[in-house]
Amino acid sequence: MPAPVAPTPAPSPVVAILSIDGLRADAFAQADLPNLKGLAARGAFSYSAKTIRPSETLPAHASMLSGQDPDVHKLSSDWDAFIPSRGYIAVPTALSVARAAGLRSSMVVGKAKLEHIAPPGAVDAFVFTGRGDADVANEAVVRVSAGFDLLFVHFPNLDHAGHASGWMSPGYMAALAAADEAAGRVLAVLPRHATVILTADHGGKGHDHAANVPENTTVPWVVAGPKVVKTGPIASRVKVTDTAATALWLLGLSLPGSCPGEVIREPFTAPAQ
Repeated sequence: MPAPVAPTPAPSPVVAILSIDGLRADAFAQADLPNLKGLAARGAFSYSAKTIRPSETLPAHASMLSGQDPDVHKLSSDWDAFIPSRGYIAVPTALSVARAAGLRSSMVVGKAKLEHIAPPGAVDAFVFTGRGDADVANEAVVRVSAGFDLLFVHFPNLDHAGHASGWMSPGYMAALAAADEAAGRVLAVLPRHATVILTADHGGKGHDHAANVPENTTVPWVVAGPKVVKTGPIASRVKVTDTAATALWLLGLSLPGSCPGEVIREPFTAPAQ
C-alpha cells in the first residue's frame, strides 16, 4: 500500500501596500477604475479613512509605514527632497520590522524624498524612479518577480495632476485613470496568495492639500486577499497609520511598542450567523 501523500503546505503570506499619492476618497468612489475598483469588489474597503495632520506626502507616508504620528517619527512636511544630511525616520517601519525578522521587504517609489523612510539596511531593495507611474509599475513588476514578503509601491502622478490642474478636474481624473492602469499591471503579476492594501497619503482641494478639511484628510483604504472573509464596506474607523500594523499582522509580526496604528481586524472576522 503506497504511503499517504503529505498535503502541500500553504504558501507563506505576502503583502503588497499600494499608495496612490493624492487620491481623494470621493474620487475613488466616483471614478470608473476597473483595476482598483475590482480590488475593492473582492475585498473590504473604507471610503472614509483618515490620514494624519499635516496631510502632506512625506509625513503621511512615514505614518502609513510606521504606524506613528509625525511628532514621533520626526519626518516633516518641509522636507521636499531627499537630503541625506537630514537623516531618516526615527522609528521602525513595517518594512524594517519585516526585514529584521528575516523577510524580504522592498520599496518602489516615484518621489525621491520617500527615501527618508528607508534608512540604510532597513529594506532589501529601495528603487526610486522619477519618471512617473508607468515606470513605477515597471520597477514594481521587477521586484515582484524577484520575490518579496512585504512590498510598498508608490504612484506619484495623481498628486502632480492635482497640483497642476486641480483636484477633481478633468486632468486629475485622467491621471487617476492612468494610475488605475499602472496599478493594474502590478496587481496582475502579484502571486495569488498575496494580500493587497491600497490607500493614499492625502486627498486634495483646489490645487493643494494642506488645509485641515475633509477633502484633504479623507482617503480610501482597501484590503483584499485570501484571509479576507468579510467583504464590502468596513464599519470600523480606519486611519492611515493602521496600514503598517495590519500589514505586519498578516505576516505574523507586530510593530514594537505602542503607536496609534491598529490592526483592522473586521475584514478578517467572519460575520456572525
